Amino acid sequence: MKKGIVVSILCMVMGSLAYADDQETKSVDQEASLTDQKIKPVKLKRKCVKQNPLVAGQTDQALLKIYQQVCDKSNANQVNDLLAQAAMRMYELKQPMNALRLATELQQKNIHGSTLTDVTFLASVDIANDALQHMRSDEMRYLSTDLTYPPAKQLSENIRTALPAPVITTKAVEEAPKKEARTTSTANRRVASQPKTRTTSASRNTTQTAAPASRPTTTTPSAVRPTGTNPFASLKK
Repeated sequence: MKKGIVVSILCMVMGSLAYADDQETKSVDQEASLTDQKIKPVKLKRKCVKQNPLVAGQTDQALLKIYQQVCDKSNANQVNDLLAQAAMRMYELKQPMNALRLATELQQKNIHGSTLTDVTFLASVDIANDALQHMRSDEMRYLSTDLTYPPAKQLSENIRTALPAPVITTKAVEEAPKKEARTTSTANRRVASQPKTRTTSASRNTTQTAAPASRPTTTTPSAVRPTGTNPFASLKK
């Protein structure tokens, strides 16, 4: 009786130990599988690369995973969004030409979105900056007045009008004291430039001269001939 009890206890102990070993083995296998998945690089199929030639030669795992999802038929409804993400990832990898090309291809298919707009802007600015640096450092020349400067000036003005709201507010606050100082300085200059009026302590005496009195005029009475019936009366003395 006692021997049977001891045997049963030993069997139970051995069974529990075997179960524990089995669970530990499964846990190790799962960890190894996850590690293999993390280390194992993404490899695209030839058909996927043929359909997306811009991914040929790419080694970035994040970009390859995006294209892996693009080529997955179960993601057919998300292809455009995934390609937009791929374009942004190309820009982040310092590939502005590929990013701009992919964004342009999508826009030509009437596919639009904020991500594609951002990619187009960022890639274009990056390309323009590279060209400008090459122009100044390698070719040793400036922007031309009639060809390259006008669009650059227009872009600068458009960027100024599209500044974020916090930047505009900060800029206005910084410029307010400068405007006030300029206004005060201008007012001071105006006051200083006003001509001073001269006042004389003694007024000049003015003499009035009386006009000479006019002499009385005398009129000599004219001789009046007496009238009569005799025309020779005046000859009598």
